[in-house]
Amino acid sequence: MNSSKMTGEVVRLPSISSFSQSLTGVPLSSSAKTRSSSTIPSKMAVISEESETTRTPRALLNEDSQFEWCGLCFDDYSDPKMLPCYHSYCSRCLNEYIDQTKDAGSFACPLCKIRHAVPMDGAQGFKPNIYINALQATKNIKNTICETCDDGKTLAETYCLECEQNFCTRCGTIHLKMKMSKSHHLVSEKPGEHGQKMTSRSYCGEHKQEIDIFCFKCRMPICENCRDQAHEQHNTQNIKEFANEVKRELTESVDFLQSYLPSLKERLRDVENHDEAVLSIKRHLIDQIDARSEKLHREIEDLREKFITKINSEIQIEEDRLVIFKNRVTEAITFVSSQVAAAKHCIDFGSNQDIAVGKETLQFHLQEASKMLPVGFIPRFDINFLEPQSAETITEDLFGKISKLGSTTVTVTEIGHYKVPGMHLIRGIAPVSDGRAWVICGFDPRLHLLNRLGSRLRTIKLGNDIDVDYVTSDENDNVYISCRKNRCIKLLNKDTRIRDMVVLNDFPRGIALSQSGDLLICLAKSSTYDKYRPMDKNVVVKYSKLGSKVVAEFERANIQIKYPRRIAENLNGDIYVSDHKEGCVHILTHDGKVKHRYTGSESTKLGEPCGITCDRYGHVIIADYKSNCIHLLDQQGQFVSLLTRSDSVMKQPFSVAVDADGYLWVGGSNGVVKIFRYLL
Repeated sequence: MNSSKMTGEVVRLPSISSFSQSLTGVPLSSSAKTRSSSTIPSKMAVISEESETTRTPRALLNEDSQFEWCGLCFDDYSDPKMLPCYHSYCSRCLNEYIDQTKDAGSFACPLCKIRHAVPMDGAQGFKPNIYINALQATKNIKNTICETCDDGKTLAETYCLECEQNFCTRCGTIHLKMKMSKSHHLVSEKPGEHGQKMTSRSYCGEHKQEIDIFCFKCRMPICENCRDQAHEQHNTQNIKEFANEVKRELTESVDFLQSYLPSLKERLRDVENHDEAVLSIKRHLIDQIDARSEKLHREIEDLREKFITKINSEIQIEEDRLVIFKNRVTEAITFVSSQVAAAKHCIDFGSNQDIAVGKETLQFHLQEASKMLPVGFIPRFDINFLEPQSAETITEDLFGKISKLGSTTVTVTEIGHYKVPGMHLIRGIAPVSDGRAWVICGFDPRLHLLNRLGSRLRTIKLGNDIDVDYVTSDENDNVYISCRKNRCIKLLNKDTRIRDMVVLNDFPRGIALSQSGDLLICLAKSSTYDKYRPMDKNVVVKYSKLGSKVVAEFERANIQIKYPRRIAENLNGDIYVSDHKEGCVHILTHDGKVKHRYTGSESTKLGEPCGITCDRYGHVIIADYKSNCIHLLDQQGQFVSLLTRSDSVMKQPFSVAVDADGYLWVGGSNGVVKIFRYLL
């Protein structure tokens, strides 16, 4: 028996790609190096210092649909071991992974992050993946001779995994009737009458009868005697019938996910091609800069170094962006492939009790895999070195100019909109489950519940004396309400019961929940930005999950925030704060250190940043009230594209939010909320 157990706890670990490097010795990313030599280098010297491009495991691009590769080393399985979560790895890979990541006697599955106890004998303590062994065995049956027939001519059609022998159909049937081999597993190349490629029988340890019933209350396979004696009042079903029902349910999810794999792989190829193009651009740009540098010689050496640094910086941004996207697509392919493999192997080769017992686990992972689709889009930029037409003196401007223009096309499709009564500003949008969102308009104490199609489902009034400025929500549909003039944060649970969560001395504006569940709050000394005074100490604070204490405070003196209006935390822990008075978005580390400020792109400067949110891919979305548009940034805080602009229906976007399914909600100054689909 497998000694591990599933605890259900999910943790964050290094990505599979980073662990793969330790097994294969292939680095999956490296930074471009900035030169600091005072001499003029040759072109080849510059090119030779390019960072090594990411190598994608060939298994991820292979069109073979058998999924016969380990999710850690991306090579053919060797002694595959299956975890209780149904994910499989080579025993050697799994042992190394456990040694590197185990903590307090347990480790997390590299794919689903569910923790399992480490068996006494390490990876060998986990069950062999008999499904993969069966899959590999089917390839060796063709054109082999039955090893028990006397004529030496009868072709084998089955293979016993335990005995490692080939049998014809007749001898295989006899083999399963023998007492010593009645529980063995016979694999055939073609599916049997019930669609399975592996035949086996399981027997009750107490009554020695064949197991043919599934008890729903106890969630276990049983025999007829067990049902009559200990499960007579329980809901049961013939296990073959139940297994067939489960197979039909799982097959639908498997078919959907498997149909998506070719497009995911095509995306990965596209990323690799773009990666090569970026390196080619880098070589070309460096060639241009070197040609200009050699012409002007020592007089412009210092300027040359500055431009090389800028080029490397921009290319590094692109390389980092590609690494992020490639890792995302790689992990999506790995995750989806493994879910499909686990379910498909179970469907094809699993016994009825295996399928019945594994239903919930397999369905859960297939649903989790579905959430990873689609994977988003690849930001693209044209980076050029522009030389001036004429030059009298040597300055940075005369040497040239680095131009970076985005060429990413993001398709944005409106799917619904709603007009809140009145002509007031949509101050906040809080998405909840089932494609719904709570919306606040003006400083009205009413909350409106809308769906994606633009229909109002419900309106609740919080109280005449409540001054609502902003709302956000958590995964349990609890809504957090920033009450500006009341100087507090209120909590509205999914049963619409409201209570004070945090009482404050200053005026709360934007709020957001961190990944750890802490509450981030923009606190101002004045209730509105037009009452701001230079001596005001406006801050961003972080409260604990229960609102009982301040975890951190980021002061204006440290990060130059004048009037923090809205706030969001990204996947990597970076904090984004829109500053109305400064006209920028401050990008901070999780502990409040300044990374940089976003003021817009070359083509579209940021006017008056208001609402700000992050999606599941790490994109940052900013509502620019003054410029009437929505900015889309990548995870590094770099401009990607404009998503949408104001039109005759919605004026001046102020609030933005992204729901769990990736739909973008935008609220304008005239009480209109629009819902868009923008992720490819």
